[in-house]
This record gives sequence, structure tokens and C-alpha cells, in this order.
Amino acid sequence: MKSTLPSLYKHPSELAAVQTIQAHPQEQILSLGHYFWILRKAWLKIVITVILGTTLATVLAYKLKPVYESTAVLAVDLRLPSTLIGENTVNGTGTGEADEYFTTELQQILSDVVLRPVAQQFGLMASDNQSGVPTGMKASDAPVSLKGLSVIHPPNSFLIDISYHSSSARRAADIANAVAESYIVRGRDLRAHAAMDESAFMEKQLSELKKSMDDSELAVAAFEKQLGVINSDEKTSILAARLQQLNTDFTEAQNDRMKKEVDLRAFRSGSLAALEVSPQATTLSKMEDEVHASQANMDAVKTVYGPANPEYKKAENALSEVTRQYNAMQVEIGKRIEVEYDEAAHHEQLVRSALDQSKAQSDALNANSLQYQELKREAESNKNLYSELFRKVKEVGINGAFQGSDVRIADEARPELQPVFPNKRIFIGLGFLLSMLLSMIAVLLADMSDKSLRDPLQTRREIGIDVIGILPHVQRRNELSPRRTRSIEVVKTGLATRQEPWFNSSNFYEESANALLTTICMTRINQHLKTILVTSAQQGEGKSSCIAHLAASHARQGYKTLLIDADLRRPSQHEIFQLKNTYGIADAVIRSTPVSELRQLVPGSVRLDLITAGQGGAGVYEGVGRAVERIVTAAVPDYDMIFIDAPPMLCFAEPIQIASFVDGVIVVCQAGETSRQAVSGLLLTLNRIGAKVLGVVLNRVEQEMSSSYKPYQTYYKPISRKGAA
Repeated sequence: MKSTLPSLYKHPSELAAVQTIQAHPQEQILSLGHYFWILRKAWLKIVITVILGTTLATVLAYKLKPVYESTAVLAVDLRLPSTLIGENTVNGTGTGEADEYFTTELQQILSDVVLRPVAQQFGLMASDNQSGVPTGMKASDAPVSLKGLSVIHPPNSFLIDISYHSSSARRAADIANAVAESYIVRGRDLRAHAAMDESAFMEKQLSELKKSMDDSELAVAAFEKQLGVINSDEKTSILAARLQQLNTDFTEAQNDRMKKEVDLRAFRSGSLAALEVSPQATTLSKMEDEVHASQANMDAVKTVYGPANPEYKKAENALSEVTRQYNAMQVEIGKRIEVEYDEAAHHEQLVRSALDQSKAQSDALNANSLQYQELKREAESNKNLYSELFRKVKEVGINGAFQGSDVRIADEARPELQPVFPNKRIFIGLGFLLSMLLSMIAVLLADMSDKSLRDPLQTRREIGIDVIGILPHVQRRNELSPRRTRSIEVVKTGLATRQEPWFNSSNFYEESANALLTTICMTRINQHLKTILVTSAQQGEGKSSCIAHLAASHARQGYKTLLIDADLRRPSQHEIFQLKNTYGIADAVIRSTPVSELRQLVPGSVRLDLITAGQGGAGVYEGVGRAVERIVTAAVPDYDMIFIDAPPMLCFAEPIQIASFVDGVIVVCQAGETSRQAVSGLLLTLNRIGAKVLGVVLNRVEQEMSSSYKPYQTYYKPISRKGAA
């Protein structure tokens, strides 16, 4: 029989390969379409929530007390002079300091000293309730802050907006204007007090400076009297000029003395060059010529006359007289040179003495002059400082009387006609959007917090095992019976006339069971499956109905089939197939009854035998595993497939014993109810005992549980009489 099931799960023959291959990362991420499907599934809840949220927002918008806002605008002129006269009259605060200025002013507006007068005027002070207030203090002693007040500085402007919120439009405007006026008055008071303090400080400094100036002038006068001069600068200039002249004279006298000393030394050494510089050098030169002439005459006479000749004696006497005169003149010139040297040395000594005396006087005068100049500068400085400070005192007095301000009210606050809260359109719109957003988030969170298994992809993603089949939730359970056989005409009639959805019909349940059986049969061919255990994690998940339909469908395909009801705690197979439960597995445990005496042929089927649970007490449960193993060993040669219905594995030991020797285990889970933690624990137990898990079957599946089930409904359309789907 061809399966009509879409490919939502893997064939069990591929299970081993799938479990050893790491899942692709994309399988770990839910698609965006899945979340849209979740929202579409819960559209009614979302609509109801949006209607309720919008209705509530509408009611609140009309019931809430309106709040009005009024704004007073202050204009700040940073170029306005901060004083009437003085250095600050040209410009006020520089524009480069605008940010710091506005930050400071905003803090001042919110300060207690500005807000307290307004709070007292409009009765906004804290109540006198002393609860939580330290002993000895009052609630009114705390800094005042107005809850409805907001102060902002609009960017790229020289404005300050003072806004106040109140339930009364008139009160909001009055308080905003009062805060602005209080801030301006406070600024004026601060400037006035600052001017008064500055003036008092300057007057004190002025009196002290006046005394210091008088003391300096008295010291200068006393020093001038001590020096005996009116102006030491003039005396210093005269001494400097005289000292310069003496320096020049001393240099000339020293040079003259050195020159005379050179001449004297040359004369004493016998050098005639020293005589040539004397005033008698011309006379001496003439006499030297006469000596040379007499010597020449003598030499001539010697050649003619002898010593006894009168001419010879006359010439000799003339030469001797000229030579004597010449030598006498040399001696006289030498004495004169010595006299001139002595005079030059004495003159030099006199000039040196005068120079040393002048230097001493100059040094003494300079020392006194420095002290005099220091006293004079101090007196002049005190005088100038006194004059400047006196001028400042006058400026402070004038500026203190000047009540100008660089802040003024540019626009007074006026009562608004419309409240700023609640804005009905925005309020209702926000209610609509928020209710929609919150409802969608709640739906998605509820889906994310659901830890149950709902569809094949989610099951494989979360517990790492494939789903080999799904069984829908049947609305009319009285029509769900494994003994019922259907013809093609009955199926077509059901498709054409059904009123319930196809996904929840008994026909689709049978189709799903057949598809599951086909998968198992294909696995049996590849892996030689003969014995299959069907169990669940917990009770009430529909495993008994599932295995009954599998066994009946297997028998209808012509295979010899045995169904064993090993669930002695809550046996149900005898009720499903309407057989007696007088004997069964319990007898095999107690009396080791053979298979031939335990099995019952299911009415209407010649190939399906059933071994019921039988009647037994609590002491029978421990031997169920061994008894089932003996029955299976004896029945395997006679049957093509043996199905075993066992209790939930997480609750009892029997299914664990049976799972250890069967060829495969199928785990039935109730979709939307069974948690993945329970199934993971069950699979861990089977893995520990080495059991082979064929896969998971999702039972009682609703189409609304996942977008994966949408193809079923779109494929199976109602069949009309004119055609088929």
C-alpha cells in the first residue's frame, strides 16, 4: 500500500547514520515562518488582547485627570555688560563659555534658594508629617524640589524654558512665571550682595593702603634729608660726569708719565735718541754740527801745521770749547728729562688720588641711591595702587546700584487650553500597539517555554532522535477500532461526507498507522526485525491503541502476527479487541503456561493472535520480563512479527527487562504533553541497556501544534462527485 504521508520523518533504516552525523547548524534555528505560524495560530487570543488593551487605554484616556503644562521662556544675552562701568562693560560672558554658563544657570534654577519662595507662595512645601524625619528636624527643612517642574536649554539657542505641570492650567502658568521671576530676583540679590561685600573689602584694603602710602612718603622724605639732596638722580649724574673726566685725565697722565719714563731710561742708557725729543733738540743739533765742523777744521790743520803752530793750537782750542758746550748741553737736557718725568709721575699720582676719591663718593651715592629709589618706587606704587583701588571702590558702588541683568523673561507662561496628558489619540494608539506587542510576545514566550514534543523537526532537534510516525488526535474515538475494515468506497464516502476535519478523523488515523507500519516493515527487511516493544515515558500517551492498530494492520497485510499485552498494571488490549482476560501473561509467570494455551485468535482475523495480560497480583510483576522472553522465544518461529505492549518505562521495571532482548523499541509520546526531559531520560535508559530504538511516534497530534502539519490539510480536500483530489 502506498503511503500518503508527507516526508516529515526519516526512515528508521537511516536512523543509525543520522545519529552519527552532526546536525547542520541551520536545523538548530527556527525559521521566521514558524514564528508567523505561531502568531497566526493564536490570532484570536491576540485580537482579544488587543481589543481589551485598546478598550482599557480608551477608558483610562477619558478617566485620567488631565495635566496641563505652561512654559516661561527666559532669554539670555551673553554679550550684555555685567556691570555699568569698569572693565566688564564691553562684553559679558564669552560665547565660548556658553555651555558651562547654561549648565550652571539650570542648576541654580533648580536650587532650593530659588524654589523655596515659590513653594511657600503656592503651598507646595512638604507636609508636616514627621514620619521618617530625624529627631530635631522638620520635613520643611529638607531642600525644596517641585515634581512638576522641568528646566531645559534648547540646543543652539540662548533660551531657557521653565515648564510646570499641574492639573490646573492657570496654576501651571503662575508657578512657571513665579519660578522665572524668583530666579531673576535671586540673581539680582546675588549681584547686590557680592557688590556690597566687594565694596566693604576694598574699603578695608583702601584704609590699609593709605597708611602704607603715608609711611612710604615719610621714609622718602627722611632719606632725602639724610642725603642733603633734593634729587639724588642729579647728584649721581654730576658724579658720573666727573668720574668720567677723571678717568680720561688719569689715562692721559699715565700715558705722559710712561712716555717720560721711556725717555729717561733711554737717556740713562746713553742713547742719543732720547735727547732728540727734548725742546733743546734743535740747539743740540746745531752744536753737534759745530762740533763736526771744528773736528773737520782740526783735521785739515793737522795736515798742514804741526802741534807747535799757532794755527794748530787755535783750531785745537776751538774744538775743545765746542765739545765742552755740547757735553754741557747734553747734561742739561738729561736733567730736564728727569724733571719732566718727576712732574709727570707726580701729576699721575694726583689724578689717581682724585679718581679714587670720586669713585668712593660715587659708590657711596649709588648705594644710597638704590635704597632711595626703592623707597621712592614703593611710595609711587602705593600711591598708584591707592588711586586704582579708590577708583574701583567708586565703580563697585555705582555697579552695585545698577540692577541690570543678562537674563530677562522673553515670554511669560500662559494657561494652555489643551492638556499635555493624556493625549487621547497617542494614549489609545499606544494602548493598541502595546497590547498587540505584549500579546505577541506572550504567545511566542509561551511557545518557547513549552517543553513538550510537538513535531518531528523539533523532536529531532531537541532530543536527537527521529520521528518515524505521527498519529492524529481523533475527535470521535468510538470510530477508532483496529478491528474495523474499510473498503475504498467507504473511504471515499467518508472523505466526501465528513463534517470533522480530515486531520482529526479516524480515517486519517488509520492512514497514519499504515504509514508507520510500512516504515517498520521496510526496516524489518533490512534489519531482520521480528520482535518490537512499544512503550512510553508515562501513562496515558496512547501506546496501547497505537500497537493494537499496528498489529491489526500487519495482520491484514497477510502476515502472521502476535500481540502480547505485557502491561499487567493497566491491561487494555482485551478491551480493544473485545476478548476475555481470564488467562494470559500472569499464567505464564505463575504456572509457565505454554504459548499455545495463552494465545487467542482475534475475531475477524485469521492471522492475528493476542496474549492478554491475565489475572495476577503484585507478586507477578517481577516475573513478567522472564515470562515474556520465554513466550517470545517459543513464538518467533511461528510468527512474522511479534508486538509487545509494555507499561511506561520511567515508572516500572518490566519494559526495561523486555527491551533488553527485543529487536527494536518504539517510544510513543503524546504530542504537546510529553516533555522532552522525560523522553530523554527514557532514551538514556534504553541506551544503557543496549536496546535498539527504532524511533519516536507522536500520538494525538493536533494540526495547530506546528506548521509542519499544514500539508496534510491542504492535500486532503473533500472529494466532490464530479472529481477527485
